Amino acid sequence: MVPLDNLIVLEGIDGAGTTTQARLLTQRLKQNSRTVWATSEPTGSPIGRLIREILRSDLEADPETIAHLFAADRSHHLRGSDGIIAHLSAGDIVVCDRYKYSSLAYQSVDMPMEVITALNARFPDPGLLFFVDLPVETGAQRLSRRSSLEIFEYDEFQHKVRSNYLRVLDKASTTTRLHVLDGTQTVEAIAEKIWNYVKDSSIFKE
Repeated sequence: MVPLDNLIVLEGIDGAGTTTQARLLTQRLKQNSRTVWATSEPTGSPIGRLIREILRSDLEADPETIAHLFAADRSHHLRGSDGIIAHLSAGDIVVCDRYKYSSLAYQSVDMPMEVITALNARFPDPGLLFFVDLPVETGAQRLSRRSSLEIFEYDEFQHKVRSNYLRVLDKASTTTRLHVLDGTQTVEAIAEKIWNYVKDSSIFKE
């Protein structure tokens, strides 16, 4: 499947700071006169909002239902009238906080990896993929500052998620431009490394 060249994705375990890095990258691209659409998963669609309720434990759902909801949300996110492909077709750079790799890492804790892989096989790769790698213990310290935790935000679970990420990204490195970043560095240092990779890519030169 052909990658979506101007799609930039940021991934990491909970507490890795992908949301902050996506925001900083978006700001910097705009400062350099690039047209950017910043987005994230789960989305703000009705399906995405339902997923967020489940993650907050406001609603109950079995792992298979959650996996299918994520795939449905992603399909709409990708192909909807105001989705990723529409923005890429309009000439925008798309910066996405989490994408299919989150499903492969998180949902594969409670379901077979091959099932989740098949469910997400129809989604194309991004042009650039950043994985902010962070020790689970460090992520837990950061999460402890929050007022509430989502159902996925537990140490044992996050260790499994990180292990799944490493498996998934080993395969992803053969189909997309993957950069693994040291998540223990400062926010500014990580942002600078991301920027340098983006600046040197075909995304920035177009």
